[in-house]
Amino acid sequence: MRHPTMLHSGDIDWKTVRVLLFSRDDGFRFLVRQTFRKLNVREILSTSVSADATPMMGQGPDIALLDPEGDLDMAQAFLQRVRAADADMPVLLIGASSDKEMLGRFLPLGLEGVVPRRVSGHELTHRVSSAMKNPSRLPVPAVKPVTALDRPVAPPPVPTVVAGHAATLAPLSRSSSYVPPPPLSTRTGGRLDDGDILETPAQAKRDYSLIDEADDEARRLAEKRKKRWLEELAREGKAPKKGKDVATLDVSAIVAAHALWLHSQGAEGQRAVFNQMDLGGADLSGAILANASFREVDLSDAFMAESRLDGADFRYAVLGAAQLGGANLGVAQLRHADMRLANLEGAQLRGADLSGARLSGAKLDGADFAGATLMGCDLSRTDLSKVENLTQGQVGKTLCSLETRLPPGLSRPVKDC
Repeated sequence: MRHPTMLHSGDIDWKTVRVLLFSRDDGFRFLVRQTFRKLNVREILSTSVSADATPMMGQGPDIALLDPEGDLDMAQAFLQRVRAADADMPVLLIGASSDKEMLGRFLPLGLEGVVPRRVSGHELTHRVSSAMKNPSRLPVPAVKPVTALDRPVAPPPVPTVVAGHAATLAPLSRSSSYVPPPPLSTRTGGRLDDGDILETPAQAKRDYSLIDEADDEARRLAEKRKKRWLEELAREGKAPKKGKDVATLDVSAIVAAHALWLHSQGAEGQRAVFNQMDLGGADLSGAILANASFREVDLSDAFMAESRLDGADFRYAVLGAAQLGGANLGVAQLRHADMRLANLEGAQLRGADLSGARLSGAKLDGADFAGATLMGCDLSRTDLSKVENLTQGQVGKTLCSLETRLPPGLSRPVKDC
């Protein structure tokens, strides 16, 4: 298919353009959305799941931005699905043009250019505009190197795409080493678009648990986290709290309707709104609840490990002793949330707004604080020695005690609480 997006003047008519973005990094997705929103593009189709390529291509994107940082396999699978649906659409790869191994994997699938990771909004706009007006496929190396997907693995084999169906992939890494540009470190939180996390209607209706069926690794990790969490409570002689609203609500059905709402961008399903409810001890492990609202909700002892909570609203929520290990809380609104003793090991907190939140005693090993706002955040008696991407500028705006432990090279604010 071809993409009629030019005006008679030769410039791009951005109001007609749909941009398709794949990235597993919230910070980079935020940068791209902010850049193209200023141009009033028609739509930004953004995802971090390779299987979403098939339904998204049905919406007629004009150009794709592919960010393989942190997971080359999933990015390659995403581009395979894109090319199965449209062999001609311009695709720009985000990365270093000197990375021969990466180019060896993606060039054979068709690229119109390579954009450096540290790119300004102006330069990104220019590169996208040029690729759309004058698409020119980069040459493919004469000899294709052997890739991870070419080597035999067991199971499964290299995914194939059947029209209308997403292929099944092997378990993939969730890690990302992207460091957001400076503007993200000073912003005051935000939210993701409805289209950032997508599930097909069939998946939303069929599987209320909403853990990707192909992601066995995530499922096993969630189960392990839950087992350890219950064991810890048992050692302390405690039982998980049972909120009064947990028994009366069909929580799984609400989660499924929310996934459909995300997929349809509000046309179907219903946004999950739990405001002021008592959901203590609720099991939402692995749930897809991006942009859901949990304002003033009691989630004490709730189990939300490996959940995708991108952009969710947790303002003034109580998350005491909640299990949020491995959860994605990118750009979530956590202002004044009570997260004392919560388990946030390995959680993604990139760009989250934690102003006034209480994290005293929380478990934070491996948590990613890149671009997070921590103004007035209570970190007293908290061990942050093994967190990632925490800066002195962020720490300087927090409330610490002499028991607060920080990563090497960082120091507590001058005035301890």
